[in-house]
Amino acid sequence: MPLDELLQRLVNVTPGQKLFLSVYLDLRPDQTGKKNHTTFLKTRLAELSNLYPARSPEQSLLAKDVKRLHKYLAEDLDASWKGLAIFSCSEEDLFIPIPMPIPPANDLNLSPYPCPFSLLRHAALYQTHAVIVANSRQARLFLVRLGSLAKQITHTWDEKHTTRFGRMGLSTQRFQRHRQEHIKQQGKEIIESLEKLVVLEKPECLFFVAEEGMEAELKKQLPAALKKKVTPLYSFNTHDPDHKILSGAAEALGMASKAKTETMAQRILQEAEPLGQATAGPEPALSALQNHQVERLIMDSRFDAGGWKCTGCLRLGMGGSPKVCPFCGGGISSANLREEIVIKAQSQGVDLLFTENYSPLMKVGGIAALLKYKSPKKPWDNRRSVSRPPSFLKLRFYSRRHSGAGGQFSFDNFSADGYNGPIN
Repeated sequence: MPLDELLQRLVNVTPGQKLFLSVYLDLRPDQTGKKNHTTFLKTRLAELSNLYPARSPEQSLLAKDVKRLHKYLAEDLDASWKGLAIFSCSEEDLFIPIPMPIPPANDLNLSPYPCPFSLLRHAALYQTHAVIVANSRQARLFLVRLGSLAKQITHTWDEKHTTRFGRMGLSTQRFQRHRQEHIKQQGKEIIESLEKLVVLEKPECLFFVAEEGMEAELKKQLPAALKKKVTPLYSFNTHDPDHKILSGAAEALGMASKAKTETMAQRILQEAEPLGQATAGPEPALSALQNHQVERLIMDSRFDAGGWKCTGCLRLGMGGSPKVCPFCGGGISSANLREEIVIKAQSQGVDLLFTENYSPLMKVGGIAALLKYKSPKKPWDNRRSVSRPPSFLKLRFYSRRHSGAGGQFSFDNFSADGYNGPIN
């Protein structure tokens, strides 16, 4: 299941007070070969067990989540994974494990909402992508989904067009034609296998590690939709091991995402001028998000903010907590706005992007938003305009004179901004 679908399932839960267990684990062994996540879990779960009275409903729900967590780690954990995120909520019968290609810091939270920020900041690495590694003897095709290898196809060929005695007795010209036909046939087999590999998928990128002649042939035979997604990995060769090439593809995804997000952040910050189609800073961005004005939200990995949440209308606010909600008079609870903003953006279908230590964004608070429309322009905000609309004219009338028997009055002259003279 794609990451977007998993996240929609995570944030679109029935309203009400829930208990979400959000777990992030670094599965790598330390220098002594010991995996520290087991010690962390034992300590942190012991702390959580003391939060609620024995036999309370909350304690019972927590025990179910913990039991399911231990069972998954004992039976389904893949030894090749570097990191893992798990979201569990017994009330919703929800248990979502997601392998992480970049190990997170060990963390475990029990809160009324899931905490997906640490997962989403590396969302680019979860894009579905394919990798082709091909030469004249072998082709390896990989499909990577959610940061893990999902499928693999291997082709092996005998080099019938060459022998240890030379070019099979053929002239140079005939030999080259023979070899080109051989590469063409190999390319056809690779493309057919690729189409089978991605038939139900929508890969965002297609990475190539191929010999020069093979790469040209593959690009020639690729469907038009896939040609636009090709990215060669020139720093690798076809004899490199699988794990090295797959790591290189993930690194290329990360670099491309970083360039894209920083370019977008720069554009949003430029738009976030007075009356522009963007806003920058925690409070303006939060206000726009709650008013459903945000089209795209960009956050830095260092962004963090505390605030409050109304238990009635679910409104969010920054700064100190009021005694009651200023919008509905409901109760107030403290909230981690970093997680709440991510959840609200996901539930609204807002495009989320993340930067890594991008100083221009951090100078404005670590968050900015591109709006769906520009702020309405008010006449009195245009300081450079000389003229004003008629509704703002200040009329000053002078010397009234009586017109006669009808009792009507007229004026000799009047003055206004930009005009002073008689009335015709």
